[in-house]
Amino acid sequence: MFKSVEDLRLFVQIYEKKSLTLVAEVNQTTPSMMSKRLMNIEKEFGARLFHRSTRSIQQTDEGQRLYAQALHLLETIDDYEKDWGEQTEPSGLIRITASASFARIYLMPLMMQFLKKYPKIKISFELSDKVLDIIAEGIDLAIRGAQLNDSSLVAKKLGPSPEVLCTTQAYLQNAPQLKSPSDLINHNCIVLNESYSWEFKNAGKTMYQRVSGSFQTNYSEALVGAVKDGLGIGMICYWQVHDELQNGELVLALPEFTPGRNQCLYAVYPSRRHLPTKTKLLIDYIEKNLFVPDLLS
Repeated sequence: MFKSVEDLRLFVQIYEKKSLTLVAEVNQTTPSMMSKRLMNIEKEFGARLFHRSTRSIQQTDEGQRLYAQALHLLETIDDYEKDWGEQTEPSGLIRITASASFARIYLMPLMMQFLKKYPKIKISFELSDKVLDIIAEGIDLAIRGAQLNDSSLVAKKLGPSPEVLCTTQAYLQNAPQLKSPSDLINHNCIVLNESYSWEFKNAGKTMYQRVSGSFQTNYSEALVGAVKDGLGIGMICYWQVHDELQNGELVLALPEFTPGRNQCLYAVYPSRRHLPTKTKLLIDYIEKNLFVPDLLS
């Protein structure tokens, strides 16, 4: 029998992440301490729940049967806390991943407000333009602008995230003719994450253009900086250059074509029936308070 709800939650975390190291990071402790806690849990429960080696951790038959029951119990507990209001103050660490640019411009102000509202919750940002494996990395929530292929994840749509093709007026004045995507072969195209094939739509048709240039980066703010400096043309999320396009520092290139993928912003989290109250509160807060400019707004 479990001594506490915390032990039950810990068992679920270990089962899902398959790593004492990741669970230790989430709980701000060491793998050795986490191993001792698991040993105590198994002792109190009266059965071995995981097979452990130096390289892996896998559930036993007892652990697999217990997991479904544990999710049901935790869901019941969370429903109770929700139904009975603020009797239990939300607490604990939430690990979030997002691009550094999006976090700086849009998420940081929201996080500061959220932490003031829930002072017992802690936030850890994992900022990267790369799409991290949130299960393997022990991430609770990801804010992503992309189409999703992993069916094991839950994605809540936050809004559109269109891309725009932009540059400076000075670059266009001194560059070769640019009337169609095929003309881009004669231009210096600034590339993010080695995406050398750019997508365009016109008159209901989709076309792809191979591009090249003198600068490639995996950091979107470096891409924006290079384009603003007049180095070339970039395919950039509209929310990241909204102000520059509004004040004329940047201009749209090929405005008669619709550039980029049809992508949206999502709040992404592991698929499971039990979602911690703290994470649900944060998702709801972001959904309610996040405003990202759209081309149509």
